Amino acid sequence: MQFNGCSTDSDNGFNDAGITLYKDVFGPDEDHGTRSNLCNTSTWGSQSSGDYYFTLISLTYGGTLYVKKVVIRY
Repeated sequence: MQFNGCSTDSDNGFNDAGITLYKDVFGPDEDHGTRSNLCNTSTWGSQSSGDYYFTLISLTYGGTLYVKKVVIRY
C-alpha cells in the first residue's frame, strides 16, 4: 500500500500514520499487524487470497488524515 500527498488538520503537518491490515473472515477479522506509513509504501509481505481492508489507528499530529492518492499492490 502506498500513500501520496499526505496532510493533516494540524499546524505541524504530516509526520507519521499507523496503519493496520485486516483480513475479512467469518468471525473476528484477522489482524495482520500495524505498519508505520510516512506518506510512502507500507508492506505486509505476501498474503493469502481474500478480502482485506486497512484502518488508520494513529497520527503523530492532528486528528484527520488527508491522502491524495492510495495505491494498493498485490
